[in-house]
Amino acid sequence: MESVLHLLLYPLTRLWDVLQELRGRWPTERRKAALINAPKVRAARAAELERIQGLVAALGAVEGVEHLLTQVRDFSVPPRAVLDRTRLSDADALLICRIHARAYYVVREPVTDVLPRIEAADVTEWRARDQRPSAGGSVEHALRWYRDGGLTPEGRRMDSPGLDSAVARLSWDRPDIPCPDPEPKRPYPTARFTLDQTPPDADAAQLLREARADGRGVVLELVVGKDGRAYSEYHVVPRGGLLGRGRL
Repeated sequence: MESVLHLLLYPLTRLWDVLQELRGRWPTERRKAALINAPKVRAARAAELERIQGLVAALGAVEGVEHLLTQVRDFSVPPRAVLDRTRLSDADALLICRIHARAYYVVREPVTDVLPRIEAADVTEWRARDQRPSAGGSVEHALRWYRDGGLTPEGRRMDSPGLDSAVARLSWDRPDIPCPDPEPKRPYPTARFTLDQTPPDADAAQLLREARADGRGVVLELVVGKDGRAYSEYHVVPRGGLLGRGRL
C-alpha cells in the first residue's frame, strides 16, 4: 500500500520541487527591471527624489553653507538582501526599493557661527535623540558641546555633536574625525542599482580634499532618510503572480 501511495504521490512531489526551483530563479532581471519601472513605482521614486532635493537645497541656501556634492543611490533588492528584520520572510515582498542620499557642503567659518543660522532656516525639525540631558541631535546640544569641551558638569563625555531629525542627520568634520568620504562611482551588477551624482563627473573624494585644503574648510555631511532611518523606502514590489514573478 505504501509503495502504491509513493508511486501516486511521487509525480506531484517532483512537480512541487520543480516549481519551487523555478520560483527561486524567477523573476528574471528583465522582469525585475519592468517591475521597478512600472508607472506607480516611478511616481513614488520621483516624489521621494523631489523631497530629498528640497532638503538638500534648503541647507545649501543657508548663509555660509556651500553645497559641494550630492549622491543618490537607488536600489531594489529582496528583503533578505537588506537584512530587513521587520519582515519575517520575503513571502509577501519580492523587491524593496530604497534610496540612500547624502549631500556634502563646506563652511569656511566656525561651525558654531553657522549652526544658529541652520536652525533658523527651518530646514527640518532638529531634535535630541532621546531624553538624556547629554543626548545629541539638537543645535543647543552641539553648541554646548563646543562650549564645555564635550563634557557634562559631572565630567562625563557628552554625545558627539550633530543634528538629528526624523528625516535627516547632519554631521561635520571635527579635529581628527573627518566625515567619511563619499562613495566612489563604479559599475553596478544590475540595473536595479544606480548612483546619481551632482556634479556628475566630479571626483567626489578629491572635491572634499580640496574643500579642506586651506585648513579652514569644514565639511558637512547631510544624510537624508525617513522615519529616523538613514535611508528612505519608497516602494515594495509584492510577490505574487505566476511562480512569484511579482505584480506590477
